[in-house]
Amino acid sequence: MSKPKFNTLAERLQRGDETAGGQIFDYFSPQIYRFFFARTNHRETAQDLTQEVFLKVVRNIQSYAAEQGDFTPWFWRIAHNALIDFFRQKKSGYLEELDQEGENIADPSDRTVVNAELREVMNAVRTLPAEEQELFQLHFLADLSYTDIARITGKSEANLRVIIHRLKKKIIKHYD
Repeated sequence: MSKPKFNTLAERLQRGDETAGGQIFDYFSPQIYRFFFARTNHRETAQDLTQEVFLKVVRNIQSYAAEQGDFTPWFWRIAHNALIDFFRQKKSGYLEELDQEGENIADPSDRTVVNAELREVMNAVRTLPAEEQELFQLHFLADLSYTDIARITGKSEANLRVIIHRLKKKIIKHYD
């Protein structure tokens, strides 16, 4: 059985191979940006958090050990922790300020960000509890497998399948 692609790239990055770092960035940056944008509703914040995660990955790459697990969940754990740290540092009125100052994914005048149907889905997702929002985003926006999400969240794959199935039903019910 061969090593997962990103484990190999991570090991190359540990040896100083900047090309490997670029490949990791090229693959994960759109996913991580979508994940942060969906959580913050603010382009600049999502960009800043995306950059912060990649800086942390480069700074901490020596602590990654393939024998302890695959690179992808290790990477997403860094992203998850960065988001938690971000919200801990912000005051309680942060989300209200974003609606006034920043570009909101639900802003109907911003047709270039997402189409109307996606805005409706994301509005429905925002009505869910925070944990369910994160699971939705990890599965549907970041396109992570149940195995990777289980490693990030500490939940079993079977439990995640049930939760995500229920999430789909809730969102579909939102349209009925």
